[in-house]
Amino acid sequence: MKLLLILIALIFKTTLVYAQSFTSADQNQDISGDWVFQKVVDYDEPNMKINEVQEPRFVISGNKIIDSHGCQMPIQKEIYTAFDPFQLMMKGGATDENIAAFFAKNFNEKMDLRKLPWGYSVSLKFKNQCNEFLSSPILVFPTQIIIDYGNAFFSYKKPAMNNAAINTYGRKITLLPFEFKKYNDWCFGSNKRNRYGEYIQTPSSNCTVFYHPFNLGKSDTDPLGSLLGSYNYIFNLGMEYAHPLDYDNPVKHGLHPIVLFFTPFKNVLVALIHDKETHNEQHRGANYREDLLAPTFVTILNNKIIQTLAMDGQFSIDRNHQITVIDSDWFNHRTKDRIYKIQEDGTFKRIQ
Repeated sequence: MKLLLILIALIFKTTLVYAQSFTSADQNQDISGDWVFQKVVDYDEPNMKINEVQEPRFVISGNKIIDSHGCQMPIQKEIYTAFDPFQLMMKGGATDENIAAFFAKNFNEKMDLRKLPWGYSVSLKFKNQCNEFLSSPILVFPTQIIIDYGNAFFSYKKPAMNNAAINTYGRKITLLPFEFKKYNDWCFGSNKRNRYGEYIQTPSSNCTVFYHPFNLGKSDTDPLGSLLGSYNYIFNLGMEYAHPLDYDNPVKHGLHPIVLFFTPFKNVLVALIHDKETHNEQHRGANYREDLLAPTFVTILNNKIIQTLAMDGQFSIDRNHQITVIDSDWFNHRTKDRIYKIQEDGTFKRIQ
């Protein structure tokens, strides 16, 4: 009987040790929110440069992991069997000490592999794994989460947004990087038209978890809303763009431009304005144009609009605030593969 009690105590002690986190992260840690790619390191080739970023950004919300295409998968907390996320490494001869040293050197994280690894994984009941990469084990650390994708480990962190000089008056920031096609396909790809053939300019309800578009209207009387809603976009777009007519003062003319605010560049607030209400005959000239206003970047510094840059076709903006025109139909593709960099004074500098 005494021997049995000792055995039970040893099992309980071992289970308690294994239940503790293999990192200093609290197992009740809130991991909801935006996560942005930081770095990737391959265990076998730590100095190899991996150019392919599987997912530059994702969102965790309501026990779901969401990518930029709209793939949403339910996740659950996982206490992995011993060394399960590191099986490939160990099959290659890695020891506990090798694995701990790898994470300490490359991700500045301390690990105790005497304890069970934990994190999150896609629910086994979910049959439609629409993103293979995000279906991989997710390991939770105090300041980052690391996705175990074979022998390559991808680090993601929540970005700091502590610029007191930037005030969006309660409007959420859409984090970079950003690709217009992904945003447009998800948020507006299934939008219906009314009996006049006009797009109903309302983003799909589930895309607003990842992107944060706002409709500007007459109720937006704060300084930022008033600035963007009354700006003369006709005068400042230049000769490359057919004049958007009522966009000399859109809100006054009853229009509702959509605006996204991106991660600021130092003290420069970066916005993207567009209007998809097509063939809207109550506005001058709108019956012959695909969009009332093509996607237009706007930079704001010290509560003033510094410059605008109109886009056509597909484009993207990265975390370094570099805008790449992927494709364009203007002037026989003369704008294709152009690259612009936002400057500290709020201007756009063409660098290619």
